[in-house]
Amino acid sequence: MTRTWFARFADCLLLGVLLLLASLPVVTAFPALVAGCAVLREQAGDGEGVTVGHFLRRLCAVLRSGPAVWAVPTAVLALLWLDALALDARGPGPGAAFAAATAVLAALGLRCAAAWREGTPWRTTLAVVFRSVPRHPLAPVLLAGAVAAAVVLLALTPVVLLVVLGPLAFAATAADAWRPVTP
Repeated sequence: MTRTWFARFADCLLLGVLLLLASLPVVTAFPALVAGCAVLREQAGDGEGVTVGHFLRRLCAVLRSGPAVWAVPTAVLALLWLDALALDARGPGPGAAFAAATAVLAALGLRCAAAWREGTPWRTTLAVVFRSVPRHPLAPVLLAGAVAAAVVLLALTPVVLLVVLGPLAFAATAADAWRPVTP
């Protein structure tokens, strides 16, 4: 049976809630996003839909892939937080450059989350994503725009936090399907 567009929309919103819950311990935020992209990739076409069990199986597989999946993104997030504190102490000025750098890092993180496949080392995934940027420069730009749109939506309506990660995972998965990262 072919699923309707509304079922896919509901899957995206359910996935957003699952991603938020899995991201509450901050170190699991990126692995949860990777698992969400894997679930969406597997559900493309005529998948059964997003289920809690399927998401948890993917999350366990991602967490078993090694400590880099949670340690490196957490370190980058901590560094960005410290940079934001330093810029805030300095006063107004370089905020736009910081926002642009954060959007670029977030776009590359989304690209890595969608490009990772089970059994592939994270170092390989990261290298392939960086090498793909000159061949497909529009994909990271669109993902940076998706991150910026999510931030604006969160600033205007904080309750969107409940589901915003699902559409971001969908954007990353769609960009990977449109311009796949290939070695």
